[in-house]
Amino acid sequence: MRVTSLVAILAVATACANDPVEWSATRYAGTPTPPAPTTSIVEVPGIRPCALSVRTVRMGSAALAAWWDVRADSSASLMVAKSPEPAAGWEVAVEVDPSDRSRRGCSRPPPAVTSDPAKGYVYLSYYAEPASGDGIFFVHSMDSAATFHAPFPILFGENPARVAIAAKGDRVVVAYEDPNSVQPRIGVALSRTEGHLFEERTAASSDNSRAKQPIVVLAADTIRVWWSEYSANPSVSATRPAYREGIWK
Repeated sequence: MRVTSLVAILAVATACANDPVEWSATRYAGTPTPPAPTTSIVEVPGIRPCALSVRTVRMGSAALAAWWDVRADSSASLMVAKSPEPAAGWEVAVEVDPSDRSRRGCSRPPPAVTSDPAKGYVYLSYYAEPASGDGIFFVHSMDSAATFHAPFPILFGENPARVAIAAKGDRVVVAYEDPNSVQPRIGVALSRTEGHLFEERTAASSDNSRAKQPIVVLAADTIRVWWSEYSANPSVSATRPAYREGIWK
């Protein structure tokens, strides 16, 4: 019995030691106000974006918008457009990822987008269902959204998942609903190489909570994650906000 207990303690200690983020306890009261997703009406000739999927971000004096453009067969392309200033219209859209083959129409999670104005980098993460396998993908631009690198998977899984993204310097954080978990939970993928590789993973929510709808902010080495926590009782519709902060080692 003592040997078993010692093994369990060592396993937990090793797992904690290997976690790239030193997390605080989860808070349910007195949490900071999370940033709200920024949306806009996007009007680009020849494009009919799913209105609820549009997400926008500032990039210096310009604005960027990302959204799903649904094709006739209800599959979709991930699109990005740029507006040089708030009063100007949207420029010709760039097709970032045309690989989705689902038939969800506009009933799909919106993409997440952020930018680094100083470098001219744009980062996106999203759930898609291409022929190569369903999952959460990442793509980025290093020339102010003129062109994008080929997307690569962060995590494969069959459950459509909402994502959030943040970047600071060389570091990029993607928070996501785990597309493989029966119990809804929030995971985090971490890149120290401007999104060229996501070298580390960690869990933000506990296995005992039903966590959905992540929001993430990165400030230096501090990661802040918000989510909505749902009751296990299907007759209870109320949710409660949850918040956790961690130091990225």
